[in-house]
Amino acid sequence: MKVLIPMIILFLSTTGLIVWDGIFTQKTFDYLENESNSIYEKVLTTDISDKDLQKRIFDLNDYWTEKMDILSVSISRKDMQPISDYLQYLCASIINNSQEDAVTYSRLLHYNAEGLQEVTGIDSLNLL
Repeated sequence: MKVLIPMIILFLSTTGLIVWDGIFTQKTFDYLENESNSIYEKVLTTDISDKDLQKRIFDLNDYWTEKMDILSVSISRKDMQPISDYLQYLCASIINNSQEDAVTYSRLLHYNAEGLQEVTGIDSLNLL
């Protein structure tokens, strides 16, 4: 009986952490994928010098920087690095005022965000 209570507490704590991590990861990647797709579509039709577009890109960069530290508990930093790289390239394309680079890097950002979400998301295929 003395061992049963700590085992139940440990089981519930571990299960709670796993559920929280799954929900947090899913919400983070949903936002990242939607925002990166929206930025890509806007970069295609709007000039990179647009202040609203620049703000969205820099806000997404700040969001990712903040969330990446928490995600690194369950996802390798090596797997998340391409998203960080493409966000930095996208920010650099704003500074360089390069529309072509912005289109390229926003597409690559969305592609990588979508791929990482599929790999880490809650899905029956990932349970195999």
